[in-house]
Amino acid sequence: MKKLPILALLLTLTALYGCFDEDGKSGQQAQAVPVKVIKVEAREFPVMGEYVAQIEAMKTVDIQSRVQGHLKERHFEEGQVVNEGQLLFVIDPRPYRENLNKAEAELASSQASLNKAIKDYKRFKALFDQGAVSREEFDSKITDRQVLEANVSNARAEVEEAKLDLGFTSIYAPMKGIIGRTKVNLGSLIAKEATVLATISAIDPVYVNFSIPEKEYLVAMREINTRRAEGKGPKKTNLQIILADGSLYEHNGTLNMADRAVDSSTGTLGIRAEFPNPDRILRDGQYAKVVALLKKYDSALVIPSRAILDVQGRKSLLTVTSNGTVVEKPVTLEYQTDSTAIIGSGVEAGDLIIADGVNKIRPGITVAPQVVQQNVAESIKEQE
Repeated sequence: MKKLPILALLLTLTALYGCFDEDGKSGQQAQAVPVKVIKVEAREFPVMGEYVAQIEAMKTVDIQSRVQGHLKERHFEEGQVVNEGQLLFVIDPRPYRENLNKAEAELASSQASLNKAIKDYKRFKALFDQGAVSREEFDSKITDRQVLEANVSNARAEVEEAKLDLGFTSIYAPMKGIIGRTKVNLGSLIAKEATVLATISAIDPVYVNFSIPEKEYLVAMREINTRRAEGKGPKKTNLQIILADGSLYEHNGTLNMADRAVDSSTGTLGIRAEFPNPDRILRDGQYAKVVALLKKYDSALVIPSRAILDVQGRKSLLTVTSNGTVVEKPVTLEYQTDSTAIIGSGVEAGDLIIADGVNKIRPGITVAPQVVQQNVAESIKEQE
C-alpha cells in the first residue's frame, strides 16, 4: 500500500514534464511581440531639392567720373529707379569750358598760319617754276606748310579732347536700374576714374545663385537623359523661391546656366537661375531658398530612411510575412536622404516593413504587426 503515493508522484511529474519542451519553454506557442509596421504603397512622388541661394543683380555698374573736378549737382533720388541716359551728376564744367575755348583759339591761330603758308607755297612754286627762286627757298616753304598742317591737326585733336572732357562733366545713367546712395557729398573733389559716386543695379530680372549636391545633380541629369532617350523634349524647369519670412515668391524662375565643373571641396555644382522681379521685391545680395523639381516618379515605393538596415553598404529591410514572421530582404535604392528613401527593388507594394527599432529585432522571430500610417514628407528635401 505504501507504493501508491510513490506511483502517484511519478505520474504527476510525468504530466508536468509533458507541458514543457526541451528548452524549458511552454509547449504552447510563445505570445507574439506587437510591432508597428508600415504597408508599402506605390504612389506618385516628386523628388524636390531645396537649396540656400543668393540674389544677384543681372548687371551692376559703379558710376565714376571720367574727369577730375568738384561735384556740383545731383539729379536723382537715392534708392529710386533711374532710366538709361538720365542725368545723374554734374562736375563743375567751368575749367573744361575754358580749356575748350583755349583749344578752339589755338586751332584758329594754327589754321590762320596754315592759310598763309599755303599762299606762300603757291607763290613760291610759281616763282620756282619760272626759275626766279632757288630750290632751297622753295623747299623751305614746303616744310613750313607741312609743319603748320601738323599743327592744325594737333589743334583739332585738342579741341575734340576738350569737348569730350567738357561732355564728361555731365554724368548719365548707363542703364535702367535702381541707384543706391550717393557716396560723395556735393562740393567734394572727384578723382578721375577712381571715385565711385553711386552704384546702379539692374534688378528685373535677377539672377539667383545656388549650389546643388552632386547626388541630386545626378538625379536631375539622369531624368534629362531618360527623356532624351524616350524622344521627349527637354522639360521646362520651373524653380521657386522661399523668401526669408517663409513666404513663397509669386513668380517662378528658369535655369540660366550651370558651372562647367563640380567644386571638389564641397561636392556641389554651381547653378544660376533667372527670376522676373517686376515689383522689385528681390534685391542684390538678398538670401533665399530655391526649391527645384529634380524628378517626378509616377509610381514610387516611398519609405522612411530609418527603416533601412545598412551593413557595409548592403541595404535591406525587415519585412513581416502573413504568418507574422520577420524576414530580412535585400533592397536597392533609387534615391535616399536622411528622412526618406525610394526603393528600386527588393520589396513590392503591399509588403509590411518595420520602420522603428529595426536594430533590436532579429529576423525569424514572430511578431504581431500593427499597421500604422506612413508619415513621410511629400517631397524629398536635402537635410540642412
